[in-house]
Amino acid sequence: MKKAIIILNIFLYFNIVLKAQTAERTYYLTTNILSPFSGMNKSSATLNALLPVFSNIEYGFTLSGGYFKNYHFVESRLTLGKSNDYNFIPQIQFGYNFLVIDYFKKNQNGFYIGANIRYWDYINKYTKTQRHNISPSIDLGYIWKKNRFIVDVRLNQNFAIFTKTNIENAKSGFDFSFSPMPELSPVLPFFSINLGYKFGQVEKKK
Repeated sequence: MKKAIIILNIFLYFNIVLKAQTAERTYYLTTNILSPFSGMNKSSATLNALLPVFSNIEYGFTLSGGYFKNYHFVESRLTLGKSNDYNFIPQIQFGYNFLVIDYFKKNQNGFYIGANIRYWDYINKYTKTQRHNISPSIDLGYIWKKNRFIVDVRLNQNFAIFTKTNIENAKSGFDFSFSPMPELSPVLPFFSINLGYKFGQVEKKK
């Protein structure tokens, strides 16, 4: 089942970029440059706790794909990795963002605001237990595009979570939550720095 979900997610990603380019849509791929480091076991307890916050709680390899259209862009994100030696955490996310500055300047750059839905499965490789989670969030970010290259700096704030597990006698649960570490802060957004490549024709300056 786990392998089937992963294969399906990979297919959905590459299906985006294999579609024919149109004059109305510009497709792109990006990756979170800090997610490969967030799952590494570091000697500093502070880094172990804080680096996942600055990698959008994404562990391992992250690939994002989507398209720009007018002053909108949609995105899906696939993450495969682990936060320690005994787990595996595949994630899939879907989001929509509105380019606020682009609405006035028509340059597909600048500040944006949007919404995101994230699914992840926390799999314990030794006990074979799984914890399925779904969480909606609000996105705030700033995106730069230079020729074919993209830099996307983003803040992601979760506000609720639904969890279901295969642990015996454990019940599903829903809660409003603004922080994965409430002992540290009752409100704790996640951050990410994403670098990418834009397909199709490069817009020329007039």
